[in-house]
Amino acid sequence: MSRGRRYGLVVATDRLPAADPDDSRDHVDAALAALRPLVANRSGAWAPAGGEGPGDGVLGVRSPARAGAAALGASLLRSLCHHQPADFPSNWFDGYLTVNRRVAAAVTASASASATVWTHGHQLQLLPRLLRRMRPDLAVVTHLHSTFPPAESFARLPEHRALLSGLLGADVIALPHQRAVDNLLDLAERVHGLPVRQGRITLGHRGVRVIAYPLPADTGGARRLARLPAVRAAGGRIRDAMRVTGTVLLSVAGWDPADAVEQRLHAFERFLAEHRPAPGEVALLHVACGDPRTPAEDAQRQRVDRLIAKINGTHASVGQAVVHYVRAEPDRRDLAALYLACEGMLVTPTHHGTVTTAHEFIAARGDLGATVVVSELTSRAAELPGAIAVNPHDPGAFADAIAQATGRFGPAPRAHTAAAATALDGWAEHLLTTARPPGSLVPVVLERRARPLSGGARARHTRPGGYEVGGPPLAARRVVGR
Repeated sequence: MSRGRRYGLVVATDRLPAADPDDSRDHVDAALAALRPLVANRSGAWAPAGGEGPGDGVLGVRSPARAGAAALGASLLRSLCHHQPADFPSNWFDGYLTVNRRVAAAVTASASASATVWTHGHQLQLLPRLLRRMRPDLAVVTHLHSTFPPAESFARLPEHRALLSGLLGADVIALPHQRAVDNLLDLAERVHGLPVRQGRITLGHRGVRVIAYPLPADTGGARRLARLPAVRAAGGRIRDAMRVTGTVLLSVAGWDPADAVEQRLHAFERFLAEHRPAPGEVALLHVACGDPRTPAEDAQRQRVDRLIAKINGTHASVGQAVVHYVRAEPDRRDLAALYLACEGMLVTPTHHGTVTTAHEFIAARGDLGATVVVSELTSRAAELPGAIAVNPHDPGAFADAIAQATGRFGPAPRAHTAAAATALDGWAEHLLTTARPPGSLVPVVLERRARPLSGGARARHTRPGGYEVGGPPLAARRVVGR
């Protein structure tokens, strides 16, 4: 990076995405990697919070001593957004605040006048307000790919006022679906008394737009990868190694309990008990991605390990598993090979707002046909015509859905995408244009409300005040009982 260079677009993220989208490890990383041409075309720069060194188009952000606590805090925030238990350690916020301040210093020192800043991820929720106080000329777009929890859940966190203050420094906040938008607007209006009208939160003389704008599936990339000879050969090897004559169902998930992996396994176990297919006739291939990042995720890994061992111990035969279990970090090429190796896929999250892997699975298989079981809690029927929708919390109905997907009740239905998916580069370009011209500086100060949250919440304890997010100390934080 040349000394003193200024950028009209800066993308601040928790990490640098892969240089090649095909090397990405998840759909979020793929989306960020797809931003690289856009950033390059606009002569922009990246500001990673992960401590990567400076380079061409990369701002140097020195990682603080407690960066691990900040990263853990981001993971716990993600869990909280997915309605999962999140036990935050007492020292997480200090490191989290330091990371945000260091990213803010790097961005404000390198952004040109009236530049646009895109902030992404739970690790940088304080960044928009820091930027607004330091550089009110900047237009800030904040994107969170995870859902936003109900006000009662979010307000249990002692630092929720600081986090909301941070987000409201943006001009536009993009969330994955309308329910998440409604939750954030409810938190701002009902709990903190901020004026809300038509998706806009008013703060003094400026407003913050909150919109539903999910990450699109990279269906074009999935189709392209599925046509590569090396990927097709890899898919054939995977299929041959399983030695299954009938249907193989694919399950790909991390360790977030909201992915409902345990529900999938219990339903598959019930399907095996009720329909008794011979080993080698039907199988489930479960790919567990990455490592657990929180205590709740580590506990789920142990439960999943035991449950898969139990299912195979009960229903498998010598040399023929019924659940093929792989712990891996597949890149986009690996995923395309897995898509080609399996006829069906279980995509049944309980709290996510999108099912991008289902769209990519259908696109990759093309004329081969794809059967998909989705969660009726997170998917709309119009999104995936022909998909089998089920409540993942209903094991009997879920087992029946698996039976339908494996052809026990007649030919398995084929799913397809209702409309052409938005290209990732077009998606990003449109989001950037939603940022209104920045207004005058108005500090974000959230009023303390005497009225308790609904649901009979009780006060639990109060942490000392004094955290500063680019300005005066915020009000003392009152924890609402869990």
